[in-house]
Amino acid sequence: MPSLYVHIPFCQKRCLFCSFVVVIGQGHRVQDYLLRLAKEAQTYAGFRFDTVYIGGGTPTFLSRGQLVDFVGMLKKNFSFSSDVEFTIEANPEGIDRAKLETLLDLGVNRISLGIQSFNDGYLKFLGRNHDAQTARSSFELLRTVGFRNINLDLMVAFPQQTDPQIKEDLTAMAQLGSEHISVYALSVEEPSRFFARNLRLENEEVRARQYSLVVDQLNSLGLSQYEISNFCRSGKESCHNLNYWQGGDYIGLGVGAHSYLNGERFWNHSRLAQYLNAEINPVQGREKFTPTQHLLEMFLIGLRMNRGVDLVRLEQQLGCKFPPEKQAMLNALFKAKLVEAQANRVCVTDAGRLVLDEISARLI
Repeated sequence: MPSLYVHIPFCQKRCLFCSFVVVIGQGHRVQDYLLRLAKEAQTYAGFRFDTVYIGGGTPTFLSRGQLVDFVGMLKKNFSFSSDVEFTIEANPEGIDRAKLETLLDLGVNRISLGIQSFNDGYLKFLGRNHDAQTARSSFELLRTVGFRNINLDLMVAFPQQTDPQIKEDLTAMAQLGSEHISVYALSVEEPSRFFARNLRLENEEVRARQYSLVVDQLNSLGLSQYEISNFCRSGKESCHNLNYWQGGDYIGLGVGAHSYLNGERFWNHSRLAQYLNAEINPVQGREKFTPTQHLLEMFLIGLRMNRGVDLVRLEQQLGCKFPPEKQAMLNALFKAKLVEAQANRVCVTDAGRLVLDEISARLI
């Protein structure tokens, strides 16, 4: 079955990301964290941003007063475009009408709601603090308050999850009428509790079939895939994420946050104590890309999008050529029908999308 494609404008912007992983089990340190964020923001004062994304944890854990102070700090240090996309992550159990009205008044115009599943058994398995009814009620509250751009997170590939269960989740989520859905497969990574329990996932063949089911089902429900994990209604792509995939600049504030600016990637300390230490530079490391490294990076990230990559334009933009040894590998991928040419772009095929990590590993 052919994939559905949506038009994505080429739009390299400057984006701001703020990480709030601190609030997980660290509620008593929130005020210290906000002060440290303000100090870090001052180092980039005067920057103008086209998108803002507050996530990486549970930012709606903050009180209304803290949210007002935090957004006020951002507006004091930075300027935003007139059509800024301003997203904040939220969990169904962590929002109420007063807080949502405050966010709307502050200029937040997009919410990413971590529903994960409408199956109460799987929500319990994940250790979530909400049930399916709470998820539905939270979405309805968002609409009532006035949010018209909502992303819903969905997780699939639970151990022994059946195809009908996945379809039920997809249908329930699509029926809410959100503008955007992000779909993630359950993974087991060290040092998670799933890793400690030696949790076994389904084999690759099953997971590939389930992924194809997700794509077909969401396309049939009116949500077109535009990136390997992301689906939306017409014109509702995530501008913030598109900037990552199209090689634009972004600044990350907070513990563990990554930034990319003028061909250089840098990242903050991932340990809270080190990040909060005012005597330590929050930036832990840096790497400067050569033009060729930058080209390969942008090419591989761009393959995540259904629209693919205009390699000729990318070479012209960066002033270098695709390395010959990598071109030989790319030719082999064409021969294996894992990538294809579409209107002067290199695109991953449906079969290639199932093994995109392997494709990236070969080309890196």
